[in-house]
Amino acid sequence: MFDERWEEFSRERLGGFPVPEDVRVLAAAQWAGQGHCLERFGITLLEPGARHPLTDTDYLSEEERADPEIMANCAAAEQMTQYLKAVAQDEDGNFYGYWLHPRQRLDTQPPPVIKVDTEWTYWPLGGRTLSEACLYDITFEDDELFVELATELAQLRIAVPARSRNDLEVPSADPSPEDVHEQLCRAQRQKLGLPD
Repeated sequence: MFDERWEEFSRERLGGFPVPEDVRVLAAAQWAGQGHCLERFGITLLEPGARHPLTDTDYLSEEERADPEIMANCAAAEQMTQYLKAVAQDEDGNFYGYWLHPRQRLDTQPPPVIKVDTEWTYWPLGGRTLSEACLYDITFEDDELFVELATELAQLRIAVPARSRNDLEVPSADPSPEDVHEQLCRAQRQKLGLPD
C-alpha cells in the first residue's frame, strides 16, 4: 500500500537502511490517519521529503548568520546528518534518530536511538527500537504509563517486552554523537580561522 513511500523513507530518512518494523507500523498508522499512542505526546514520524532538523536554520537572524562561531556549529550539525538519521520529531522541535556512524558496531546491537533537543544536545535513549526509545523518553519513572503505552503499542502489533523504563538498556553509541559533533565543529572553526 505504501511501497513507494517506504522506499523514499528508507532513502531519505535512513540512508538506504531498511525501515525497522515498528517504524513501518507507526508510519502506516500515521499515514492512514489512524494515529498511534506516541502522537498524544506530540511525537510523529517525519514525512519523506521533510527537512532534516539539524539542517533547519531558518530561525537564525541576520546577525547570527554573520557570526562565524554560529555558522561553524551549523556546518558541523549539517555534517552530522550523515550519521544521525532523523525519523521522528516532537511538537517542541526535538527529534529522534538512529545513530549510524561507520564505527558503530551494529553486529552486536541495533543502532542506538538518540534524541536531539533544540540546543543540539544529544541524549542516548534506552531500548532496542524507536518505540521503546520513545517510551523511555516520555515515561520517566511512571511505570503505569509505561505499561499503558506498551499495551497500546501491542494493539498495533509492536511488542515491548519490558515492563518499565528501568528494564530498557541504553545501547552504547561509539563514537558518541557529542564527540563527533565537537570534532566536526573544531574542523569547521579551523577552516574559518577561528581560535580553538
